Amino acid sequence: MSKFKITVARIEVDARGKQDAQVRITFRIDRAPISFQVPILLSIRDFDDTEMVQAARSALYRTFVELAAQSQKWKLTPEDLRQLSSMSLRPSSRSKGSI
Repeated sequence: MSKFKITVARIEVDARGKQDAQVRITFRIDRAPISFQVPILLSIRDFDDTEMVQAARSALYRTFVELAAQSQKWKLTPEDLRQLSSMSLRPSSRSKGSI
């Protein structure tokens, strides 16, 4: 399986007010044919400019760790997958066209 390519796609500052200003760092995650973006919001007061991308990477990591933990019970064993495959209710291609 090939690795995901993770890049910083965009950095935006939302400066509504000095007190609650935020930075949105959007990561683009690619591995053909999958491609999606994940925005990470950080308070502009918590980190300086040089630390912002590192802090966002850490937040992205924590997000995926939490997602993996939350979906752990969905994991199927190879045997589970074989059973599901053998239970397929799709009509076989041989029955196409016969009336």
